[in-house]
Amino acid sequence: MENDKGIKSFILRTLSYWKAFILSVVIFVGLAFLYLKYTTPQYLVSSIIMLKDQKNMAESKAVTTFANDNGLSALLKPSENVLNELDVLTSRKLAGEVIKELKLNIKIGEKDGPKFVELYDRAPFDASLASFKTDSIKERNFEIEFLPGNKVRVSSEEEQMEKTVGLNETVQTSQYDLTLQPTIQKLPLGRKFLINVVSENTAISNLLSSYTVELSDKQATTVNLQLYYPHPKRGEQILQSLMERYLVDNRDEKIRIADSLLVFIDDRLALVASELNDVEAQLESFRSSNRITDLSEQSRLLVGNANEYYNRLKEQEAQLKVMGELETYVKNPQNQRIPSSTVIQNSSFASSLNQYNALIQDYEKKKLSYTDSNPVLQNLKSQIASERTNLLQNISSYRKELQLTSSELGRQNSGYNSQISKVPARERAFVNFSRQQELKQQLYVYLLQKREEATIAKSANAQSAKIVDAAKSTNGPVKPVPSIIYIMAGLLGLIVPFGFINGRELIRTKLNSESDIERYTDIEIIGKIAHNASPQTLAIGRGMPNTVLSEGFRSLRTNLYYALQSKASKTLMVTSSVNGEGKTFMSLNLGNALSLTGKKVVFVELDLRKPKLAQMMGITESTAGFSDVVLGRQQLDDVIIQGQPHSNCYLLSAGTRVDNPSELLLENKVTDIFSELREKFDYIIVDSPPVGLVSDAMIIQQYVEMTVYVCRHNYTKKEQIEFINELKRKNKLGDMYLVVNDVDMRYSGYQTYGYGYGYDHEESPNKSIWKRTFKK
Repeated sequence: MENDKGIKSFILRTLSYWKAFILSVVIFVGLAFLYLKYTTPQYLVSSIIMLKDQKNMAESKAVTTFANDNGLSALLKPSENVLNELDVLTSRKLAGEVIKELKLNIKIGEKDGPKFVELYDRAPFDASLASFKTDSIKERNFEIEFLPGNKVRVSSEEEQMEKTVGLNETVQTSQYDLTLQPTIQKLPLGRKFLINVVSENTAISNLLSSYTVELSDKQATTVNLQLYYPHPKRGEQILQSLMERYLVDNRDEKIRIADSLLVFIDDRLALVASELNDVEAQLESFRSSNRITDLSEQSRLLVGNANEYYNRLKEQEAQLKVMGELETYVKNPQNQRIPSSTVIQNSSFASSLNQYNALIQDYEKKKLSYTDSNPVLQNLKSQIASERTNLLQNISSYRKELQLTSSELGRQNSGYNSQISKVPARERAFVNFSRQQELKQQLYVYLLQKREEATIAKSANAQSAKIVDAAKSTNGPVKPVPSIIYIMAGLLGLIVPFGFINGRELIRTKLNSESDIERYTDIEIIGKIAHNASPQTLAIGRGMPNTVLSEGFRSLRTNLYYALQSKASKTLMVTSSVNGEGKTFMSLNLGNALSLTGKKVVFVELDLRKPKLAQMMGITESTAGFSDVVLGRQQLDDVIIQGQPHSNCYLLSAGTRVDNPSELLLENKVTDIFSELREKFDYIIVDSPPVGLVSDAMIIQQYVEMTVYVCRHNYTKKEQIEFINELKRKNKLGDMYLVVNDVDMRYSGYQTYGYGYGYDHEESPNKSIWKRTFKK
């Protein structure tokens, strides 16, 4: 319910400014009309160019296939090469080349009302600049008029010049020399033309601001180029020149890179060839000095010979060992028979050994037939002893021979081993030379291959991009679009006043509507009193016209009747937060409204510091009153004034001023005064000081049954509502209700119910419609 009331209040408040909305829409639509009238229309020129991606095609295909199979194709981005080319297409360098080529910093046109219309191919002359006198030129406009006799009048307000020169003559300015060249035979005499000259940097910035480049698709390498320009043919020429200049620059860059690469490769080839010759010469010298033909085969034979000599040495050592053992065996006299040995390969020793064993065998046979003293046996013993001595001599001789042979074999074996130990070093040196030779040779072949590739690439002139669609302009202007401009103007016409109204509501610090009060407090609003457009302080009474203001007091009276019907007495206090909120005005008219029902009403003026109630009731002279009764100077009946402003109305004025109003209100006599008043009157209306300024109202609240707290529309500040809430939370005032004063029922956000029925809203004749529209 509260939300509905807040929305309704918001709608009513907004609709109350309907005139401002209509006026704002009319103004913005008018501005839109002027904008369309004086703005130069723009044509859209578009084209498509395809860039060739330089990434590896196999890799690209594999990545694309993987992305498509896994649903990740949307994540693929163009390669860095394509993105770099987009930057080149929008670079100031490329734009600058087109500016210079087409002289876009010099525009020839004529006036069409307030607009400048470029003539381009319809211009009867061309213009050029030379002999620049400043580093950066400023924008200048020249008016050209062809005169009879092949004369031209040139004027410029910025240059403060006006000259008449012949055709093709140079016009000197403060920044450069201007030359005009006719392009047709018959010049239009008396017709005025304009030349607009800007710096090249300014022309580049203007071109790039109206020029966009973007990829057609994330997975494609085609690029859309768009240019907005006021002249369609000129725009097509500019965009086409941008693409062609881009292709030419790419081709020239490729040729330049190829030439630089060829020079580098030729230098490297000469150096590598020299290094390769040096390595081959060193390898040849190494082979010759080390008698190397085939290092592997030579190493195999060397190892074989070393093994052979080693085996022969081991055989000789084995025979030496056998001969030593045999000599020891022969020298032992107990050993008669000597065993033969296959290891010993000496023929004379073998013959001697066989002969010795034969004699031993013959001696043993004959010993069976003869006695030891037999001459035959004695002769055999002598032969055996002689042969044994001869055998020992052969053994000794053979041992020496074996020792000499072993020594020679050992020397030969050591020689071969020494040569074998040198083989790794030679092989390492040989491998090092071979590796250097192979490396230099591979590098030489690689450089030859790259040189051939660079030569082919230079000669091929393959384009890295291709124009798919040539520059083409739209048939009509694309901006500004009148329908969109008018729609935007209409929306702005609604948004601006709406924002102004609601923005003002956000920064407003004073109470402006019923929703403001309900948002900050739950204290009941018992009455809403309309704005008093009359200078009179009395708003209700006999003989006075019925107005929204008087009806507000009648409604307040009714609400108070129901609020007070359960009370023992009808004593109420009217107060406010600060001065100026209308509490005294509220006290007077509320009491008067109550008196019209036949009730006796007494006004007690307890704003002892700044009493105004008596003066408002028409009593200008100082009279005795409340303070005099409390201090015992007067009796209550003697100071009560009757008949102001109605016969049922009575007044107990503030009385003589005192220095200590708060202490006076704390006197016991005050209780007696209120008790006596309750006995004599039906209603007691107490006009108290503002609560937010002094503490008097806190003292008075003990004598009343109800507090009417006055808030004033567009006067009471929002933060004062929190002060009222604190008074209620701490129960510093009695039963408290709010009354909103000075409400403009036409434009406020308060629920007025049927207040306007049958009544006229007072409006100051001095206020214009504009002021009434933008009031508050």
